[in-house]
Formats: sequence, structure tokens, C-alpha cells
Amino acid sequence: MTTSPDAPAVPRGLAGVVVTDTGLGDVRGREGFYHYRQYAAIELAENRSFEDVWYLMVHGDLPDRAAAADFAARTAALRTLPAEVSAALPAIAR
Repeated sequence: MTTSPDAPAVPRGLAGVVVTDTGLGDVRGREGFYHYRQYAAIELAENRSFEDVWYLMVHGDLPDRAAAADFAARTAALRTLPAEVSAALPAIAR
């Protein structure tokens, strides 16, 4: 593997490297701080559905029951695999 002489030096394990600046999430691993928007990621994982967190990422807040039901109905078709992908899976499974 060759490295360009113009490539920036990157610390081992990417310690201290800022990848992007975003309002969607915040991770401070040494502090045990993992948040999506204003919510603790652990609490979301333990108490909310995948669709609720997806809604949070898109809309900025957790849905109420009506919004959650509407979002689940609108995104249901996105949770299916195309037939050609389903057919190919057994051939590539190890």
C-alpha cells in the first residue's frame, strides 16, 4: 500500500479525528455519552421502536401514537426486499 506524500497524518484508531459536525447525534465514548438528537441512545434502544428512532432522525422529535402509526404505514413498503435480492441471498449465504 502506498501513501500520498500530501495525505494528512491520521492518528491510530482515528482518536481525536472529527468526521463531521452534525446535530443528529453526539458521541463521547470516554464519558459514555451517546445521543440521537436530545435523547440518550441507550434509552432509545431499550424503549423505542426502530421506526420511532427513524422518525426522530427525519423529523427531529419522537412521534406520538398517531404519527408513529402513520409513519409505519407510509414506510412499510420500504421494509421489503426486492424479489431479485431475496432470490440471490441463498446463493451468497455462507
